Amino acid sequence: MLLNCYQEEFLEAGCDEAGRGCLAGPVFAAAVILPKGFF
Repeated sequence: MLLNCYQEEFLEAGCDEAGRGCLAGPVFAAAVILPKGFF
């Protein structure tokens, strides 16, 4: 199973993008990793 390959501690990132793509205009992308227990 894939779960056996994961470590107990891992990072989770949130990401998002906005824009029309390379054919119609610029694209902006961002990602964030918050510390454990942030909220």
